[in-house]
Amino acid sequence: MNGLQQRFISMVEYISDAIARIFSPSNDDFPATGAVPYAGDPSNKE
Repeated sequence: MNGLQQRFISMVEYISDAIARIFSPSNDDFPATGAVPYAGDPSNKE
């Protein structure tokens, strides 16, 4: 009985950790680049 209870607690903890990770705020550290203008060669087609 104790082993079954421990497995159930472990399963609930695994699922609750996954749910917490899904609904937690993002911690991505992407650089703030903003708008980057195109600096390439213009097309000769008109």
